[in-house]
Amino acid sequence: MSIKQLKIGNITLKNNLIAAPLAGYTDVAFRRLCAECGAGLTVTEMISAKGLCYKNRQTLEMLRTSESEVVTCVQLFGSDPADFDKVLSLGVLDKFDIFDVNMGCPVNKVVKNGEGSALLNSPAKAAAIVATLARSGKPVTVKIRSGFYEGQDIAVPFAKALEDAGAALVTVHARTTAQKYGGLADYEIVGKVRDALEIPVALSGDITDEASFEEREPYADAFMIGRGALANPSIFSLLQGGEPQKKYPLIKKHLEYLNEYFDSRYAVSTVRKFFAYYLKGERGMKTFKNEINSADTLEKVNCLVDEYLRDI
Repeated sequence: MSIKQLKIGNITLKNNLIAAPLAGYTDVAFRRLCAECGAGLTVTEMISAKGLCYKNRQTLEMLRTSESEVVTCVQLFGSDPADFDKVLSLGVLDKFDIFDVNMGCPVNKVVKNGEGSALLNSPAKAAAIVATLARSGKPVTVKIRSGFYEGQDIAVPFAKALEDAGAALVTVHARTTAQKYGGLADYEIVGKVRDALEIPVALSGDITDEASFEEREPYADAFMIGRGALANPSIFSLLQGGEPQKKYPLIKKHLEYLNEYFDSRYAVSTVRKFFAYYLKGERGMKTFKNEINSADTLEKVNCLVDEYLRDI
């Protein structure tokens, strides 16, 4: 497998495996877990540039990082280059090494505001956002989709415009906005983007194990793993030749980190979402699932995990 160092602008990562930003999941606790499992780069949840301009408390809390994240990357979204410029002037992003811009989110409430993958239809504005961030002197990366709808052959010229504006890496999710997260991904498009650019190109989508990784290896320089990591954070070490890890100790460590960074209410509601992934394919979990949904403290969650999940 082609695991190797990855150079993004003036920064060299220890490997080319990236923990994808996922709204509602990739908080500081989970990113710490992914970093310790061997991810070469972790990226914050998608954060509104406009929200940062207003110094919204909840938005600022999303900027927390852990010491395990040796290289830090924040993912921003927005549609107005002026918002990105203002955020830079506020200094709230100074601690981050890399700025990532989301131009691939297909969620309606984002797209209807001209943000996320809506920018695929506004290449000049997208390039202006990249150019604004690039003036900071820090590497700028961008996540895009293969197009806004089927048959729209824009991925290569759009990515080239981003490169010309100063992007140091482009990640391509090989589905259109219309497909959202379903349907067949077209990885040939990722390969075409990589062949057209001089900067590295990362592939995003459907990497869940060694076999799926090997199928996608030929198309990109780097690989972004999202839902595969939600089910098994140790996928990063596994793809680097590590031994398969049991889920129980990973879940316990995840709970420990949630307790360290957040209050019990947030920690409990967050970890419940993860169990849908952690327990996928596990049999005999009906009682655990019922009880975990009524647990209202992290202490109770830990007790249930100890009782039911020691053997997974």
